[in-house]
Amino acid sequence: MASHLLFLDFSGGEFLLIALVFLMFFGSKSIPGVARTLGKAVREFKDAAGNVQREIQESSGMNEIKESLNNMTSTESQAPKQVAPPTPNTVPVKAEPKKDEAGQAEKTA
Repeated sequence: MASHLLFLDFSGGEFLLIALVFLMFFGSKSIPGVARTLGKAVREFKDAAGNVQREIQESSGMNEIKESLNNMTSTESQAPKQVAPPTPNTVPVKAEPKKDEAGQAEKTA
Protein backbone atom coordinates (compact mmCIF):
# COMPACT_ATOMS: atom_id res chain seq x y z
CA MET A 1 0.00 0.00 0.00
CA ALA A 2 2.81 2.41 0.87
CA SER A 3 4.49 1.83 -2.51
CA HIS A 4 1.34 3.03 -4.29
CA LEU A 5 1.33 6.25 -2.27
CA LEU A 6 4.99 6.91 -3.05
CA PHE A 7 4.19 6.74 -6.76
CA LEU A 8 1.78 9.69 -6.42
CA ASP A 9 4.17 11.84 -4.36
CA PHE A 10 5.55 14.48 -6.77
CA SER A 11 8.14 16.97 -5.63
CA GLY A 12 9.53 19.95 -7.51
CA GLY A 13 12.25 17.96 -9.27
CA GLU A 14 9.88 15.35 -10.68
CA PHE A 15 7.45 18.02 -11.85
CA LEU A 16 10.27 19.94 -13.56
CA LEU A 17 11.47 16.78 -15.32
CA ILE A 18 7.95 15.98 -16.59
CA ALA A 19 7.48 19.58 -17.80
CA LEU A 20 10.84 19.48 -19.62
CA VAL A 21 9.99 16.20 -21.37
CA PHE A 22 6.55 17.57 -22.31
CA LEU A 23 8.14 20.74 -23.71
CA MET A 24 10.71 18.76 -25.72
CA PHE A 25 8.08 16.36 -27.08
CA PHE A 26 5.43 18.92 -28.13
CA GLY A 27 7.37 22.16 -28.52
CA SER A 28 6.53 25.57 -27.12
CA LYS A 29 4.18 26.61 -29.94
CA SER A 30 1.90 23.57 -29.83
CA ILE A 31 1.44 23.37 -26.04
CA PRO A 32 -1.62 25.72 -25.98
CA GLY A 33 -3.30 23.63 -28.69
CA VAL A 34 -2.57 20.42 -26.78
CA ALA A 35 -3.96 21.95 -23.57
CA ARG A 36 -7.09 23.13 -25.43
CA THR A 37 -7.63 19.67 -26.92
CA LEU A 38 -7.11 18.04 -23.53
CA GLY A 39 -9.64 20.44 -21.96
CA LYS A 40 -12.24 19.62 -24.62
CA ALA A 41 -11.67 15.89 -24.10
CA VAL A 42 -12.13 16.23 -20.33
CA ARG A 43 -15.32 18.29 -20.83
CA GLU A 44 -16.77 15.71 -23.23
CA PHE A 45 -15.92 12.92 -20.79
CA LYS A 46 -17.70 14.74 -17.95
CA ASP A 47 -20.74 15.36 -20.17
CA ALA A 48 -20.89 11.69 -21.14
CA ALA A 49 -20.56 10.63 -17.51
CA GLY A 50 -23.37 13.03 -16.56
CA ASN A 51 -25.61 11.64 -19.30
CA VAL A 52 -25.00 8.07 -18.16
CA GLN A 53 -25.74 9.04 -14.56
CA ARG A 54 -28.95 10.83 -15.62
CA GLU A 55 -30.10 7.80 -17.62
CA ILE A 56 -29.46 5.49 -14.67
CA GLN A 57 -31.44 7.77 -12.35
CA GLU A 58 -34.34 7.97 -14.81
CA SER A 59 -34.46 4.21 -15.31
CA SER A 60 -34.31 3.48 -11.59
CA GLY A 61 -37.00 6.03 -10.70
CA MET A 62 -34.76 8.17 -8.50
CA ASN A 63 -36.18 11.38 -9.98
CA GLU A 64 -39.69 10.53 -8.80
CA ILE A 65 -38.40 9.79 -5.30
CA LYS A 66 -36.51 13.10 -5.18
CA GLU A 67 -39.56 15.01 -6.42
CA SER A 68 -41.82 13.40 -3.82
CA LEU A 69 -39.34 14.24 -1.07
CA ASN A 70 -39.13 17.84 -2.29
CA ASN A 71 -42.94 18.06 -2.37
CA MET A 72 -43.15 16.72 1.17
CA THR A 73 -40.67 19.27 2.51
CA SER A 74 -42.32 22.14 0.62
CA THR A 75 -45.78 21.30 1.98
CA GLU A 76 -44.38 21.12 5.50
CA SER A 77 -42.80 24.55 5.14
CA GLN A 78 -46.08 26.02 3.82
CA ALA A 79 -48.14 24.77 6.78
CA PRO A 80 -48.57 27.48 9.42
CA LYS A 81 -46.69 26.75 12.57
CA GLN A 82 -48.06 27.74 15.94
CA VAL A 83 -45.49 29.65 17.87
CA ALA A 84 -45.88 30.55 21.51
CA PRO A 85 -45.67 34.28 22.17
CA PRO A 86 -42.30 35.29 23.52
CA THR A 87 -42.07 35.78 27.25
CA PRO A 88 -40.65 39.10 28.31
CA ASN A 89 -37.38 38.99 30.19
CA THR A 90 -38.34 41.58 32.81
CA VAL A 91 -37.48 41.68 36.46
CA PRO A 92 -40.32 42.68 38.82
CA VAL A 93 -39.77 46.15 40.20
CA LYS A 94 -39.95 46.55 43.95
CA ALA A 95 -42.25 49.41 44.94
CA GLU A 96 -40.40 52.19 46.70
CA PRO A 97 -42.05 53.85 49.68
CA LYS A 98 -43.53 57.28 49.10
CA LYS A 99 -41.43 60.17 50.27
CA ASP A 100 -42.65 63.44 51.65
CA GLU A 101 -41.29 66.87 50.78
CA ALA A 102 -38.36 66.51 53.16
CA GLY A 103 -37.22 63.32 51.43
CA GLN A 104 -38.16 61.04 54.31
CA ALA A 105 -40.25 57.91 53.76
CA GLU A 106 -43.86 58.20 54.90
CA LYS A 107 -45.19 55.65 57.29
CA THR A 108 -48.22 53.72 56.22
CA ALA A 109 -50.66 52.53 58.82
